[in-house]
Amino acid sequence: MPEPVPASRRRTYRLAPLFLAVLVFATLVPQRHAAATDGFLDRPAPFPVRGGGEKGDGTAPDSQPTGRLIVRYRDGVTDAQRERIRAADRLELVSTVALPNTEVVVSAEGGVSQALARLGRRSDVLYVEPEYRRTHMAGPTTEPLFPQQWGHHNTGQEVGGFNGAPNVDMNVPEAWEITTGDADLVVAVTDDGVDFSHSDLADRAWVNPGETAGNGIDDDGNGYVDDVNGWDFCEGDNTVFEPGDAHGTHVAGTIAASGNGAGIAGVAPSVRIMAVRFLGDDLSCGTDAQAANAIAYANDNGARIINASWGGYGYSQTLRAAILNAPEALLVAAAGNDNLDTDLDPVYPASFDLPNILSVAAIHNEGHLTDFTNYGYESVDLSAPGEDILSTVPGGLWEHWSGTSMAAPHASGVAALAASAKPELLGDAPALRAHLIATAKALPSTLFWVASPRLLDARAAVVDRPDITRLAGTNRYATAAAVSKATYVPGVPYVFIAVGTSFPDALAGGAVAAQTGSPLLLVKGTTVPPETVAELQRLKPHQIFVLGSPGVIGHAVLNALGQYDDPASEEVIRLWGNNRYETAAAVAEGFSPGVPTAFIATGGDFPDALAGVPATAIKGGPLLLVTKTTIPPATAGALNYLQPQRIVILGSTGVISSGVATLLDQFTGPVERMSGANRYATAADVAARVFPAAETAFVANGLGFPDALAGGPSAGAFGGPLLLVNTLAAQSSTRLQLERLQPARIFVLGGDSVVPDHVVTEVRGLFP
Repeated sequence: MPEPVPASRRRTYRLAPLFLAVLVFATLVPQRHAAATDGFLDRPAPFPVRGGGEKGDGTAPDSQPTGRLIVRYRDGVTDAQRERIRAADRLELVSTVALPNTEVVVSAEGGVSQALARLGRRSDVLYVEPEYRRTHMAGPTTEPLFPQQWGHHNTGQEVGGFNGAPNVDMNVPEAWEITTGDADLVVAVTDDGVDFSHSDLADRAWVNPGETAGNGIDDDGNGYVDDVNGWDFCEGDNTVFEPGDAHGTHVAGTIAASGNGAGIAGVAPSVRIMAVRFLGDDLSCGTDAQAANAIAYANDNGARIINASWGGYGYSQTLRAAILNAPEALLVAAAGNDNLDTDLDPVYPASFDLPNILSVAAIHNEGHLTDFTNYGYESVDLSAPGEDILSTVPGGLWEHWSGTSMAAPHASGVAALAASAKPELLGDAPALRAHLIATAKALPSTLFWVASPRLLDARAAVVDRPDITRLAGTNRYATAAAVSKATYVPGVPYVFIAVGTSFPDALAGGAVAAQTGSPLLLVKGTTVPPETVAELQRLKPHQIFVLGSPGVIGHAVLNALGQYDDPASEEVIRLWGNNRYETAAAVAEGFSPGVPTAFIATGGDFPDALAGVPATAIKGGPLLLVTKTTIPPATAGALNYLQPQRIVILGSTGVISSGVATLLDQFTGPVERMSGANRYATAADVAARVFPAAETAFVANGLGFPDALAGGPSAGAFGGPLLLVNTLAAQSSTRLQLERLQPARIFVLGGDSVVPDHVVTEVRGLFP
């Protein structure tokens, strides 16, 4: 029966909210308060699909049984006993499998179901199952065709008839500044064959060091004669390429095409490819037994990264056991091309609950999941480029192909670069998998569709010290737009709008934005600044939410904003109350009862709440406001509605008194407090308590808040903390957290007048 996909493996490394949400607010006129209809979490947010249909309307294809059975006997069953079992059940031996005590049999009388039932009752049989057939899922920047490799470097160039979104790529040329891959590292392509006569692959073939070519002898004693570049488990010989084997050739080129001045460059153009053929057009190819043998061969011959751009919907204990028996090897698996939720319709091997599998969905060059890719909030790990991918095909040619088959080798290539730069990861498959997910960059467009809403980032995967990037504009509105542009791609479901001159309304809205993969932009009370207009035009949001009362953001602003969201959406929605406490409570009504955490901050001053915004993205729940000594009625009402599982106070007793903490205890029992001696220490305490590890950190000025307001949702999208400095220095508590985290990237929010260059230099000096 299909194996369930428990949350344990899929959530171990994911840094997304702990729930699935969408804003479903009633259409409101500006004068009325916002009200929730069903809370956030009923379905994923609106999703732009190129094909015009909706994501998630696919149908699972039928499994492809071979008509044979795979039998695994218990330890101690002898060959003679097996022969007697086969004779008694009228079975014929087809082949053995590269697993202990395992073989493929066929019923001499054609009764597969009857033989399955009889063998399943035997005490000397560990398991018996139908055998299924698996199918394809379908360096150098001077390479002449490199400009078409948008997955490596996306400048917005047109590929496949679509202009891309700049920087929706894996930062591959930036990674090549550090490594193009270790020439001794081997990636196995389990697929159909690989055409090593192609000019881009001729120098990339793995050569078995223990085998002498053409002498007809199994020199290394591994059971395969003259397996110089790999093995063909379909034909049972050492010919690793047959005419028509284009799929494996395309996959191999994406991983490792040479930087030789011709054609393209693979993600890791210096590594080697081991060709392990088991797929083909012949119906005798692609069986579970052959797949298991291919994985065993790759692992036994030293490949610690195995690309699996193939799969099927039939569950196979044999295939799972083969992957389990290769625990040192990371199997990079295509999620499938049927527009299905694989939490409900698992595809194998991608959906196996094993720590050495990385399951990969496909995105297109505009930064959204493709209309064909499978997805799964639990069962698919993250995303990689998979539409209009240019790579090698037989005959010395290059073609654009699409599929999760194309996404998986992008991930295998990044894995190879990471393992080349950090050799300790090679052979530690769970650690390599975790590293790839953690260093991937935020891709909020995939939030709620895959376990980690991220896009693989080759540069971050190989660096030894953080890349420090300043996100800034000429004013607070331009800085907010710059932060948004660095995080979000066009077609966002929502944009939240706050006033840039007063901050309490933005705090509560920032928490919602962080948990829905949405940017927060700033306006003036009566006008929309041109920087905000330009970013809204780029983002093309489905829905715009305005935070605050008409006295904070006037009706003219709402009317102006109405021209920038999706014409098919409802009018711009205002979330507000008569004061900051009521506005925060109105925003909180968008959550369903039973939220994991409610964060509490003071409504009288704001630095402690700033660090709480990205924390809400990790822990899940709203940010509500109190005074130092009281709980306003709106906040109490929101807590009664929300019924949070726990409450976290942001700030010391000097900010929110012990008396308020005692009053809050009545909602959940003893509350938790995250605090320090000052705003910098409080932000550091939040980082220490919420982010045990993070590959991204945001740094903002703790004395002026608008830049940090816009940065909070972005930090939440990247799964990293927001730490505070001032114009004089990075405080010791901030430095301590940066040194602890050792992030791959640091974003500094604001220009030199906000976070001076000498402070950035001080931060850079923490990482010699």
